[in-house]
Amino acid sequence: MRYDTARQCAAPEAYSHARQVSPPRRPRSSAGTLLIVASLLICAALCVALLLAHSRATAAANECEELAQRITELADENARLTIEYESMFSLAEIEDYAKNVLGMVP
Repeated sequence: MRYDTARQCAAPEAYSHARQVSPPRRPRSSAGTLLIVASLLICAALCVALLLAHSRATAAANECEELAQRITELADENARLTIEYESMFSLAEIEDYAKNVLGMVP
């Protein structure tokens, strides 16, 4: 082994033949594994619930749009039918009927 006097330590090549030792691995406990599996299952269930809630919200929004369009169509039809109903009676005809048939005076 060579000693570097300038740095006051052993030269790096002196350790090239030494075996590198990794810290010992600690075996996982079954409780830790169960906790990880349970956490993953809960996450998966929450993701599925989130997707279902999103799809329900989207369906409800689509239904609201369709109903709003239907309301607009019905309002237009109501206005058209009201105009048609009011145009069926002319004031001149009503006045003539009141004078001649009912004997009313103006």
